[in-house]
Formats: sequence, C-alpha cells, structure tokens
Amino acid sequence: MGRPHGDSDGRWLEYQLERALGRWGYRADTRQHLFTLEVDIVATRREKQQEPSDWIVAQCKDWTSDPITPAVLFRLCTVAFACRAMPVLCHTTELTPRAEQLAREFEVRVLDLTDLERAELPAPQVARPTAEFREWQPQYRARDDRGSLPLMFYNEPGKRFSYVPGFTPVGKDADYEPIESDRDDDTHPAAGH
Repeated sequence: MGRPHGDSDGRWLEYQLERALGRWGYRADTRQHLFTLEVDIVATRREKQQEPSDWIVAQCKDWTSDPITPAVLFRLCTVAFACRAMPVLCHTTELTPRAEQLAREFEVRVLDLTDLERAELPAPQVARPTAEFREWQPQYRARDDRGSLPLMFYNEPGKRFSYVPGFTPVGKDADYEPIESDRDDDTHPAAGH
C-alpha cells in the first residue's frame, strides 16, 4: 500500500480534496471521528441547495499499488449514510471491478486527482458505455441494477427509506428530492391538538 506522496500518512491527498471542496463552496474539516471511526473529511455546503451533496463524508486513499476493495466502500457508505451525507472517495489507485460496481450502485462520488481540478463537485458515475459498437439499447443505469429496499421496510408506517437517507431518487441519473414527512399536520403536536 505504498503512498505516492511520501510519508504524509495520506494527509497530502486529504489537503488536496479539502482545497477543492473549499473552491466548490464547502466548509471542510479533516480527520474527524464519527461513531468512533476516523473519517478523512467531513464537509457541508455553505449555501445549501437541498440536495444530498449539501453534506459530504469523504475518504482519501493515496496508494500506489493496492486496489480499492468493496470493504473500503462499505465502510465509507455506512458512515456517510448514517450521517445523512453523500459518500466521496478520493483516490490515486484503481478500484476492483466489484468496488467499481458498488460505487455506481450507491452513487459514490469517486474522484481522482484530475477531478480535483474541476470547477465543481463531479456527479456520480451512474451510467457506463456499452460493450458493442452502435448498440442503441438502454444504457446501464445504477438505479436499475441496485433494486429497491425490502417491501417490508418500505411500507412501514411513518418510515421512508432511501439509499441516501432523507432523499428519494428522481429519474435515472443522479437527481434527488427531499423526502416529505409522513405525518399529517393534524397529528403533529405543534398543530394545536
């Protein structure tokens, strides 16, 4: 797992992502502890846009050889989704095929060094090219493949479940909208009843 930027303990890549997030309109803190786990970066958008990417939990992997495995993505997504934030993976290596598939299915923002030069936070990769030349069938979409949550959970009264807590997917790309509360105004304690 050699590091390409010396003995910086991954801090060099964290610094690069922190600087990019600042340009993209975020306040960011490095080396934060969430649920007793250290996370490289947490960030919040200065001017909220009512999108899941208003809050970010990011992990940086400044490696030269070992590929990113599914375990890295499962850990990142678990912490990010528990914080109601979008997961971001910034890396200098490759992802295993299964890790790449999971990143698409969970809409992880996967960034490399060139992505940090962009004018804004890149969208997640939700579609991939087809293998055949001049094939016009529908493109692979992450939302089509990942399926839905179990019906038993989805229909639970008073609950709304989503891969990005607090938001529901809209369409087939990377759009979301906030989940409205299930409570009726007349049953809310503040409604005066």
